[in-house]
Amino acid sequence: MKKVLFVMTVLLSALVFAADAPENIPMEEFVARARRTNNVATYAKLHGTLQHRRRGQDTISMPVYFGTIIHPDRTIGQLVLDRKEGYMLTQAQGSGMTIVKPMGDSAETDKLGYVGVRASDLVMSFLFCKVEKEFDSELLRGMVHCRVFLLDDPEHKEKIKVWISSEHAFPLKAEFYHYGEDKRFRELEASALTKKNDLYYVRRIRLEGPGWMTKIDFDGEQAEINLLGNPAPNIFIPLAK
Repeated sequence: MKKVLFVMTVLLSALVFAADAPENIPMEEFVARARRTNNVATYAKLHGTLQHRRRGQDTISMPVYFGTIIHPDRTIGQLVLDRKEGYMLTQAQGSGMTIVKPMGDSAETDKLGYVGVRASDLVMSFLFCKVEKEFDSELLRGMVHCRVFLLDDPEHKEKIKVWISSEHAFPLKAEFYHYGEDKRFRELEASALTKKNDLYYVRRIRLEGPGWMTKIDFDGEQAEINLLGNPAPNIFIPLAK
């Protein structure tokens, strides 16, 4: 059994044990495997750099931090941009309901929105949307065999096309479409899978939309990733004053 930490969009994240997933199992069962969390708790503390490029403007670079604990029944986490803008996240396993609370004046600065990131992406809330159909399987980047699904998100009036690894049932790419449109307005992809303490985590996340691109690279030397011990580590950091 391989152990995988997802940190997608910016971070998209979920520490999960990814069991092999035969590609011929029914669509509903396969997606249920992609949504699952562990039977034991895991955690991650990741520091990195976010770069955002927008057409006609200089590249913006800032530090980024993401900490998360994945319990069997819930996920908690914190995302901090530029040391001054932070968000607390909680997600209930089963429903996928995600609550995002800005820290301090973060909602007023909203660098997260400017760089095209949704905090709920970190816990892959979109995976819990209703599955509408399955497309033909594809090779992502010409290397990874994926099952491809179309999800419906009525809350945001969006359709989401998701590529999920056929072997391990974890998502690698997602495209977002507004209702009634066939041109994606947002794309998310994870890469640079790296192993630490028998856990794999994604070190690079790319987000892209019309006229802009955001890339997040996590520092492998600083990464703390492991099973949750007793006492539990503090995954939360204070905002700079």
